[in-house]
Formats: sequence, C-alpha cells, structure tokens
Amino acid sequence: MNKAFWLKFSVFNFFLAAVLGVIMRYKIVYSFPFLDQKHLQEAHSHFAFYAWITNAIYVLVVIYLGKMNPDLKLTKYKALLTANIISSFGMLAAFIYGGYFSVSVFFSTTALLVSFVFAFLFYADSLKFQDQSKPWFLAGLFFAVISSLGVFNLGYMSATNSTTQNMFLASEYYYLHFQYNGFFIFSCIGLLLYSLKEIGSPISEKKNKLLFWLMFMGCLIGFGLSILWFKMPIYVFTLIAIATLGQTIGAIMLFAFVKKSWTQISANWLPMQRFILLFAGFAFAVKIALQLGSNIPAVNQFAFGFRNIVIAYLHLVLLMCIAMFLINQILATRLFSNTKPLSLGLKLLLLGIFLNEAVLGLMGVFSITYNAVPYANHALFYISLLMMVALLVIFVNLRYKSENQI
Repeated sequence: MNKAFWLKFSVFNFFLAAVLGVIMRYKIVYSFPFLDQKHLQEAHSHFAFYAWITNAIYVLVVIYLGKMNPDLKLTKYKALLTANIISSFGMLAAFIYGGYFSVSVFFSTTALLVSFVFAFLFYADSLKFQDQSKPWFLAGLFFAVISSLGVFNLGYMSATNSTTQNMFLASEYYYLHFQYNGFFIFSCIGLLLYSLKEIGSPISEKKNKLLFWLMFMGCLIGFGLSILWFKMPIYVFTLIAIATLGQTIGAIMLFAFVKKSWTQISANWLPMQRFILLFAGFAFAVKIALQLGSNIPAVNQFAFGFRNIVIAYLHLVLLMCIAMFLINQILATRLFSNTKPLSLGLKLLLLGIFLNEAVLGLMGVFSITYNAVPYANHALFYISLLMMVALLVIFVNLRYKSENQI
C-alpha cells in the first residue's frame, strides 16, 4: 500500500470539499438554481469529515503503526481506507442528489461502521507495543465510536417522528463535539507527540499521563457546554466548569512542552512547517479560551444563539487548527519534495483560511447588534475561491520522493 498516494488522495479530497464550498458561496451571492443549497452543505460537511480529515488521520495512524511494529501486516487497513473512500464518495453523490434519504444514510452508516472496525483493529494491533502517543490514538478512536450515538439518535427520532428542537440540537452537537474535540483533536495530539519524539524530544510518561487525563475528562464532560440550555443541577454545571478548567490546564501543559521542544523543532522542521505549527497552535489556543469562556451562561447563549458565530467556531477548529495541522503532518512524513510552488500553495491557503476566519468572526460580532457586514458574502466567495486554488496548487505540487510502501 502506497502511503504517499493515500496522503495525496486525502489532500485531493480536501480540494473537492473546497470546490463544494465555492459553489455554496457562489449560490449565496449569485444565482445558481441547479443544486439545492442544503444538500450541498450536507455533502460538503460529510465529505470533508470522512474523505479528508478522517482519511488523513487513518493513513497517518497506519504509518505510525508500521513504525511501531514493522512486522505487522497492514494490508487489512488498505481495505478499510478503500471502504471509507467509497463511502465518502457515495455520500458526496447521494447528499448532492437528495440530501438525507436511504442511499445517503446507507453510505453514512457504512463510514461509521468502518470507524468501528478501524478502532477495533488498532486496539488489537497496539497491544503489542507501548508508546506515549498510543493512548491519544485509542482515546480519539473511542470518541469517534461514541460520537455515532448522536447520529443514531437523529435517525431514531426521524424514523419515529419524535424529533424535538432541543433533542435535535443536542444530538447534532454531541456528534460534532466528540468528532471535533475528541477524535480529531486527540488524534492530532498523538501525531504531534510522536513527531516530537522522532526528532529527539519525547514527553515523559508522568507528564503525558497527567496531560492525557486532563484532556480526556475535559472532553468527556465538556460536552455539557453544548447543552447548557437544558436545566441542570448546579453540581453538574460545576463539574462541567471544573472539567473545562482541567482541559485548559492540559492545553497550557501541551504548549509548554512544545515551547521546550522548539530547539529540536527548529533543527528538524522547515520554516514553513514551523509557521504552520504556530498557526494551528494559535487556533487551538483561541478554541480553548472560547471553550473556557463559554462556561459563563450569557456567553454560551450568545455563542450558540448566532449562526455566524457557530460557523466561525467550527471553521476555526476544523480549518485553522485541524486541517492545517494535518497538512503539516503530511509534510513531516518527508514523503514529498519541498518545492517553491508547494510553498506558494501553502502560503495562499494560510492567507485564505485567515481571511475566511476574520470575515466570519466579524460577521459574528456584527450579529450582536443584528447588523450585516457590507459585501461579506462576496468576500467569503472570493476567499473560498482563493482557498480552492491554493489547494489545487498544493495537490499538483505534492510530488513523491519515492514509492514508499506500508
């Protein structure tokens, strides 16, 4: 199985997700009646989750497994990657065609089942070794599995016609929370710690254990921040606040460890890679700060009460933090040649993501007074076009160094 091919394929899927984003932004500003906006949005989100983010994490984790146990037979993971890609493209076509219906639900369910099998196989194969990144990957896959309960509950409510607004939102936020803050973030931390270990800066077992449990409990209990509109006893709210504070302390510990490792990072990573790490780290810091602030009921109601703010937050985590970090990890594999066109594509993407977040954030602030930002949708369309072009440049210029196999 060609690991460079699968990583480049993941970036291509990122490009396709950007194409859908451009179409959606175009429909808001100009007339394009041929495709349904809601269906496009569903196709965009599902495809970005599974074909880009999830697939990239799967490949990077399989590469990690191959390094930890070179004798391990990894052919079975190629079948899972193939199944995940088929499911993702099935969702892409089905959601564009008709939104949620039997075919799209089938492919969505298939992708979820792939995540279950992947989690089980990784657990079984990881029994043969110990490593500081291992618990992070296990926890990430655990959160990926339990996030599916939100999807299944949405399906149950739809089938039984028992949907309520609060339960619909709670189920949706449950899925998103354990995907974003669980599967994606924990997998990224695992990849980061292993990358730092590879360049001569391993985290101590004691510090890793404390960091892990602070982040794990913070994520597990922190879901409560998404449903503060439910009436809950004061002790439950206090527990949520303590867990969020614990996760904030964990994030500070992680930043301190990266700072301590900066000499090794500077010696082994290219300037662009270091900048991307700082870029993603800044987004993660903002995420943690916003998360901590949302313990204040007034702030929480404001955050979840305005669509633009929710969209800005989701893009902050998914694009600015997770997506750019994964791009960085793909570069850190050293499977691809570093060229000037590739560097240009990365710079354009960083600029596009920053501008996108700036405009969305400004729209969120203006939402407080129920005012609109002039020409904001036009700006978002051209910014999405910039990101799409940047990703095409990156994809075209991801050139294999060699046909590495896993």
